[in-house]
Amino acid sequence: LQCVQKLSEDLTRPDECSSEVEKGCVLVVQKCCDGLTNYVKDRSDAARLRVVAECSDALNTSIVEVVREVSYLTNEQSVSLETNITAVISALEGEMFNVFLESVKRNVASCARIGLIESSDSDPKDSTPFPPYLAASFLSIVRCRAQVERALREATLRRLEGTTYQFLALQTASDGVVENICNELRVKLNVIRPSTADAFSIHLQFLISTLKKYLSDETLSLASDTRRMLLSKAGSGGRKIGKGMGDGPEGLTALENLERLGRVYVMCLGD
Repeated sequence: LQCVQKLSEDLTRPDECSSEVEKGCVLVVQKCCDGLTNYVKDRSDAARLRVVAECSDALNTSIVEVVREVSYLTNEQSVSLETNITAVISALEGEMFNVFLESVKRNVASCARIGLIESSDSDPKDSTPFPPYLAASFLSIVRCRAQVERALREATLRRLEGTTYQFLALQTASDGVVENICNELRVKLNVIRPSTADAFSIHLQFLISTLKKYLSDETLSLASDTRRMLLSKAGSGGRKIGKGMGDGPEGLTALENLERLGRVYVMCLGD
C-alpha cells in the first residue's frame, strides 16, 4: 500500500502504465510471501499460525485497500489485480495452514493410544478414575484450540471455506482422535475380552456424544461401525451388555467420572 501511494506521487500519467503497476504490486506481494516462508523454516506451529494470521488479515482487509488505491491511480484499468494478489496470498495461507493441520494429526495420533489391553480379568480397584487415553485425547484437542485462538482469535473466518479456522482445526483434531482409537480397537478386537469390549463401547459412545459437533460424516460412520463390532463382541455367549463399567457402586462411579471428564472438556472449549 505504501508503494502504491508513493507511485501516485511520482507518476505523471499512471493510467498509461497500469500493466506495469499491477505487475509491480504482484511482485511486492510475492516477495513478502517469500519472506514469510523463509521466516517459518525450522520454526514451530505457532510461527506458521502467525503467518496464516497475516495472510488472513491481508485477504480480508489489506487487499481491498491496495486494489482501491491502484484502481484510483490507474483510472480503474487494473481489473485483474485483486485476483492475482489473492492467488499469491491464498497459496501461502493454504500451505501454512495445511502443514499445521498435519502437525495436529500427528499430535493427536500420539495421544489417542489405548495401549496394552489386558486379556484377563483385572481388579476394578486398580483402574484409574477415567481412561488415560481419553484424558490425553481431550487434552490434545484443548491444546489445539488454544494454539489457534492465540494466533487467529476465535471467530476469524477462513475465506476459502467460509468457516472459522478454529472449527477446522478442532474438526481435524477430533476426527484424528476418534479415527485413531477406532482403528486401534479394530486391530485389537480379537484380544479384547467381552467385558472390556462393553466398556470400550461405552467410551466410544461417550466420544461420539462429546465430539459430535466437530466430527465428519465419515468419522461418525467409522465410530458407529466400530461400536457395533464392540457390542457384538460384548454380547457373545449370551452375555448381558451395558455392564462394562462394572456393577454396583464401581460402575456408577466410573460413569460419573466419564461425565466429569466431559464437563471439563466442554468447559475448556466453551461449547
